[in-house]
Amino acid sequence: MKLDKTLGQLFAATATLFLAASVHAGIIVSSYSMPDGADLYGAYFDNLYNGASDSNRYLSGGTGDLTDGVLTSSVAAGYGAWAPYVLWIGQSPKIIFDLGGLYALTDVTAYFKYYPQAAVYIPGSVSLRFSSDGVSFGSAQQRLFDNTERVPGGNDSNGIYHLLGGSATAQFVELTLNNGPENYWLALSEVVFDGATATAVNSVPEPDTGELLFGAAIALGLLRIRQEPKRSARRMW
Repeated sequence: MKLDKTLGQLFAATATLFLAASVHAGIIVSSYSMPDGADLYGAYFDNLYNGASDSNRYLSGGTGDLTDGVLTSSVAAGYGAWAPYVLWIGQSPKIIFDLGGLYALTDVTAYFKYYPQAAVYIPGSVSLRFSSDGVSFGSAQQRLFDNTERVPGGNDSNGIYHLLGGSATAQFVELTLNNGPENYWLALSEVVFDGATATAVNSVPEPDTGELLFGAAIALGLLRIRQEPKRSARRMW
């Protein structure tokens, strides 16, 4: 009975290790760079950006609307209600995110607004490229949006899409919004990254199933050895 209880505790601890290994922490973006949104109505550009803007309105070295935690918002109230979004017209903007360290990414999620009455559409596709140094980027992962995805509802609808098509390890992520056939407005509110720091993954390997079962077997063997002398002693008397 005591042996069964000890073995149960051992396998419970093993299950806890697996659960802990499956948890992914959110990633706080260090900065992002991109062409600013349209300078219209005091709301279409990146209102919260805290970095630099050059003479061509290219933003660098800061964060703003795309990382402020506001994922979706109704814009039915009019021009000013678009402030949580960055809007570009007739462009396919390229955004480079600096995650502040090397991460093994598990998900990249983008939040768009769809409002066809105002000529605001979902992109035709999105391209992702990854880099460890911000200079050399690998080949692109392309996420195509089909006709159903590009019409997530009626006016003031939210388009929420998971973009990552495979595994990726990077500090810098280049995201390009490829304008669709309408070639008109795109409205993006947030880009969210999930994953684990690559250094932690590499320096502390997670035990595989074989290693855990081998450890359980050793523990079971030690328990049996400790109990054997007691059994022999009882037989002598």
